[in-house]
Amino acid sequence: MSISRGELNPLGVLELRKLSFVPEHFAKIAVSLQVDSRSIEKWIVTNLNSRYAFQKKFKINQDKKIITMIEIGLEDPKEITMLTLGCQYLYKERTF
Repeated sequence: MSISRGELNPLGVLELRKLSFVPEHFAKIAVSLQVDSRSIEKWIVTNLNSRYAFQKKFKINQDKKIITMIEIGLEDPKEITMLTLGCQYLYKERTF
């Protein structure tokens, strides 16, 4: 269960929940560098249960230019749906 439901995640207590790379079997989503990744991570820790990872990736856009993106990976594919539908920080760009 997630923290928002009043239960601790054993992986979170042991600090094994966040990985430094995105494994192949994780469900992935790529977002712009302009989003606030700290807020997204806080939302994941509070509302989701599975292991997760953030990793910078290079992608080619429609203009055939290389851009840098943040790839977010979650171990449970159902939770990537919850993230895309429920996390308001994915669609809000940072203001500097």
